[in-house]
Amino acid sequence: MKRRGETTPKSFRQPTPKEGFITVSFTFFLVGEIASLLGWSPSTTTVLPTPIDTYVSLLIIIFSLVGWYGLLFRNELGLYSAILVPFFEIVFGAFSLIGQGRSSLFRASAAVALGITAFTAVLTSVMGQKNINHHDRIDEGKGQYAVELVDLGKTYLQGPIRVDAIKDLTLRIRHGEFIAIMGPSGSGKSTLLNMIGALDRPTTGRILIDCAEINTLDEDGLAEIRNEKVGFVFQAYNLIARTKVLRNMELPLFVKGYSKRERSRRINELLEVVGLPEMASRKPNTLSGGEQQRIAIARALINNPTIILADEPSGNLDTKTRDQIIGYLRRINMEKGTTIVLVTHDVEAARIADRIIYLRDGSIVREEKRAV
Repeated sequence: MKRRGETTPKSFRQPTPKEGFITVSFTFFLVGEIASLLGWSPSTTTVLPTPIDTYVSLLIIIFSLVGWYGLLFRNELGLYSAILVPFFEIVFGAFSLIGQGRSSLFRASAAVALGITAFTAVLTSVMGQKNINHHDRIDEGKGQYAVELVDLGKTYLQGPIRVDAIKDLTLRIRHGEFIAIMGPSGSGKSTLLNMIGALDRPTTGRILIDCAEINTLDEDGLAEIRNEKVGFVFQAYNLIARTKVLRNMELPLFVKGYSKRERSRRINELLEVVGLPEMASRKPNTLSGGEQQRIAIARALINNPTIILADEPSGNLDTKTRDQIIGYLRRINMEKGTTIVLVTHDVEAARIADRIIYLRDGSIVREEKRAV
């Protein structure tokens, strides 16, 4: 079982289904090149004089092996080699087609088609390497804090009026900690939560998630933080009423390339966690408010986030259902080591937290540690 705060070494990162498909596609490309060298399949290099055709084929195979290594072990130099080889195949095949006419139509067309397939697949992989590097930087050097806010400020301009929603706020949240943020309306609670969740950028200061400074990331990097590190639970549930629970929950897994079977398995597993087995085929508008919020919690857990941000998750619920929802959040916190940041007006809901942070006018006015 994975302990709290433990990360998977980068060299043993499991490839996504999409990465595996790309590697398999390039393997077929490599096998085709070797078959061409041995004379078992048509080759565009046969238009070259001997022994130049053999040397060119060997060169292509060498670069293909480097590219295959790059795809297998996510090596950047190897990835670019994997792009170069199919591109050369496309260009050489096109010239062969032009130079030899109809007699080489099959050979050249096959080479061009093979090159285009491999080139497209590998280019997709290389473009995704940027996000992989973001992921590695996010995971490396993981310290004791899940969230660090340093001299944070957020200012809005409403015409000539300057509104300081957050002012010089510093806060550190440990891994596996459950904190509640309280304060009157307009105190900056939701603004603070949006900045922690990479939905909004600060005007001044720094935000670090697992030691990575997220306010310096571009939009792709922020999207990865939201997808990999953070789960959101909102007061309004944010479920699509006419779409089945399964569809509401599976989009993040679909984007990551998981199979239909794996998506279904993961969704059913999380529905069990929140006590709603066999609800995948139901529509949210047929469920109670408490059941919808539990679905929202399950959806927030779909990508195994390290942090859950809950903005008034029990605001629309009766007392009994509120206690159930807050209890589920606490259970997730205790069993999975997930860091929970709860924004609430409800004193009873806040009392389950390890710490209560009180905000007023965008600043922390006091802090209360709870015995739990």
